[in-house]
Amino acid sequence: SKFPSRNVPTTMKDAIFNPNLFLDNEAWTTQSFQKWNVDDNKGRTTLQMLRSGPRKTLHWDPTDPDFAAAIVTCGGICPGLNSVIRELVKTLTGYGIKKIYGIIGGFKGCVEPETWIELTAEGVQGIHTQGGSILVSDRGNPPHSEIAKSLASKGIRSYFVLGGDGTHKGAMQTFDAMQEINYECSVIGIPKTIDNDLPVMDKTFGFDTAVCEAKKAIESAYVEATCNANCIGMVKLLGKESGFVTLNAVMASRVVDLCIVPEMNVDMGKVLAYCQDVMQRQGHAVIVITDGCGESLRRCGNGPEEEEDVGVWMKDCILDHFKEKQIPLTIKYIDPTYMIRAVPANAQDSVYCSVLAQHAVHGAMAGFTGVTVAKVYEKLVYLPTLALAKQETKKINPKGRWMSRLIFSTQQPDLAPEMLMTRVRSLKVDTAVRNSSVPVSLNMVLDPGDEVHRLEVINLSSKFPSRNVPTTMKDAIFNPNLFLDNEAWTTQSFQKWNVDDNKGRTTLQMLRSGPRKTLHWDPTDPDFAAAIVTCGGICPGLNSVIRELVKTLTGYGIKKIYGIIGGFKGCVEPETWIELTAEGVQGIHTQGGSILVSDRGNPPHSEIAKSLASKGIRSYFVLGGDGTHKGAMQTFDAMQEINYECSVIGIPKTIDNDLPVMDKTFGFDTAVCEAKKAIESAYVEATCNANCIGMVKLLGKESGFVTLNAVMASRVVDLCIVPEMNVDMGKVLAYCQDVMQRQGHAVIVITDGCGESLRRCGNGPEEEEDVGVWMKDCILDHFKEKQIPLTIKYIDPTYMIRAVPANAQDSVYCSVLAQHAVHGAMAGFTGVTVAKVYEKLVYLPTLALAKQETKKINPKGRWMSRLIFSTQQPDLAPEMLMTRVRSLKVDTAVRNSSVPVSLNMVLDPGDEVHRLEVINLSSKFPSRN
Repeated sequence: SKFPSRNVPTTMKDAIFNPNLFLDNEAWTTQSFQKWNVDDNKGRTTLQMLRSGPRKTLHWDPTDPDFAAAIVTCGGICPGLNSVIRELVKTLTGYGIKKIYGIIGGFKGCVEPETWIELTAEGVQGIHTQGGSILVSDRGNPPHSEIAKSLASKGIRSYFVLGGDGTHKGAMQTFDAMQEINYECSVIGIPKTIDNDLPVMDKTFGFDTAVCEAKKAIESAYVEATCNANCIGMVKLLGKESGFVTLNAVMASRVVDLCIVPEMNVDMGKVLAYCQDVMQRQGHAVIVITDGCGESLRRCGNGPEEEEDVGVWMKDCILDHFKEKQIPLTIKYIDPTYMIRAVPANAQDSVYCSVLAQHAVHGAMAGFTGVTVAKVYEKLVYLPTLALAKQETKKINPKGRWMSRLIFSTQQPDLAPEMLMTRVRSLKVDTAVRNSSVPVSLNMVLDPGDEVHRLEVINLSSKFPSRNVPTTMKDAIFNPNLFLDNEAWTTQSFQKWNVDDNKGRTTLQMLRSGPRKTLHWDPTDPDFAAAIVTCGGICPGLNSVIRELVKTLTGYGIKKIYGIIGGFKGCVEPETWIELTAEGVQGIHTQGGSILVSDRGNPPHSEIAKSLASKGIRSYFVLGGDGTHKGAMQTFDAMQEINYECSVIGIPKTIDNDLPVMDKTFGFDTAVCEAKKAIESAYVEATCNANCIGMVKLLGKESGFVTLNAVMASRVVDLCIVPEMNVDMGKVLAYCQDVMQRQGHAVIVITDGCGESLRRCGNGPEEEEDVGVWMKDCILDHFKEKQIPLTIKYIDPTYMIRAVPANAQDSVYCSVLAQHAVHGAMAGFTGVTVAKVYEKLVYLPTLALAKQETKKINPKGRWMSRLIFSTQQPDLAPEMLMTRVRSLKVDTAVRNSSVPVSLNMVLDPGDEVHRLEVINLSSKFPSRN
């Protein structure tokens, strides 16, 4: 918008093999349109944002010998910094950039160019395995006018700034200083902070890893508390003004009795009384406090001195209280403050870092400036950095859903001082964001032919009279505004890919899941019973879901809860069922697998329905994948036939992550983390043995999502084969030979479902033959025939990646899915599956999922392109074999479960769409034509 563009054709055409993956400046996406309840009609602002990604035409000429890029890391260190640095360098190199500088020591180092280091793709190859930043992070700002001049003196045309809210403010000051000296440079922010407190975006990188590490500290505190007499295990966690790490780690661990975060108002008298009560009841306790709680404690009239450590202060207060009461007590105090951030990124963060970094470079090369790359409602976008820098940081709403979930987990009482009003921050769009946006008409959001379809879900009240009982969860869900009604809808994001994307698409509107004020069922009915069954293969998180289902049902007041042993087969053997209680399931989340014993296979569903009816089952929770959901619907149909009233609720479980519509299934994140460990072991074997290939076979019957994500997270794989690929074995063998001759070692990862795709291409194992062993033997035979020395160290972690407890992310996800499943059942919904879609929890009609094709990696899509960029492998498809690309349009089964609705049922009077405007240098500087 300021500097005319060079208009250079992209140099990434070979790396981004599908021309449809290139976006233009009409590639917009909106936030979801949503309503909370029937009374939510006051109007809200929905943001439209520019989608991030590669462009066909570049603002900068990568062949310009004077072009240089620079990377700086600021503020505290964070998991994933080195992963981002590595991917920035790799992607810049992919574009053809030759000069890439690493600035040492944060913003201070910007004015000391003599200390900068040159970064190369080879030099950063293995840095992702280290915690921290190879560039040495620091706090503090020299004058930004000096930073701008220093960058200009070194010819920096793309400047990547990794940091949190303070860093983004600094980046904007440098941007302004560049404008003042008329210097042309792309300034790109990449959001880093374990606090996860940057506004608008779904999350910052480093957060997931920090939560995993914090959970370990809490689990250690629990061991100390339960294995020492009269003991409290106490943990202090990082979080200056927000408690997102603390909240998520506490929910993931499920062992905490008292959690205090900065967003709470806390009366120390109530804290001490509650600690005394817990110790008298159970003889041990676990307490977690965030290090930013000092300010909120002082605000309530008690608290440590300004510079005093709040954790130590809290520990001493509790010890003094118990000493005064002459009650024996020891406190085992754990302060993992810097441990949770001084580690490499875990698998989820690692993949996220790669994608953010790649999109940051794409944006810089296209000439965007003053922007931050972020994920919003599961879509990667460019946000104006100014809007982030001027907006308040994100905090936990003390009256919101996440605080309610935390309190339900810990069962702690209200600790606020009497008569002290809690400030609830508005969820409306911040003024800073509005000032960076312009209102747009719906014609700029929707094209002719676009439709909104509402996914219809079934409620038992349409056929059976409702009990219309007021909810029994009023105490647990302390804010009445958290209860939804049947007008609480949310849509998928409206989006466009480019200027030519005008053929019309269907956007789904879905019922938001959560607690309702009025229940269909009466929890005090002594005949009411619930049942839980786990089907198909085992999966991380099954026990976490079972535990949370039982805890939430108990919270409603349900007395009879059965666990069905042995999958669907066990449904017709009620004499084998076990009764589940809140006390009995307390610690099962620490075990892998399912305490209910999962199994495959279906007896007649008419028999299942009769068996459930004979035991008075009124809420039936079915945990499984696509086959299980088909079975659940058959049982639902059988219940309809015998006119039996029962809520049938699906909870999506599979490490394959192949259920359609939803963002992800539970168990997937954990499986990827475990798979990454196997790949890293293969790399060690490959690089520490002469002439060696490390080879891994991973689970994935028809889809390769686990394989793809684990490969991208590990960053050490030379060849990856997933079921969605067409593969010519001749090309595979030639490529393996080439890699071994070039570098003397290689890592290969194959998915166990690849046999079918290999056979489809005219080569492959027999139907029942193990594809991993077959591939290993083919490669060994080829090298033997060529008389080239080779050993293959073969790793098959197939069942290891699923036979483990849920990690922190999955654990929290399991809790929320289970709670919302129970809320749906008690409200009378049936034939529904609870899922997360575009970061919103919803009820989907199970029928639509059961009849739709499972999700697969698009072989011509963005994720496949990212995989190929990571491994650098060539196109392995046989010549002239057409790859089938599945349509991304809404599936027929989904359309058949939906009804078209008018925009009046999506938007209310006063609703607005605001487009966040981003800056491109082409408006000021000349083109490189």
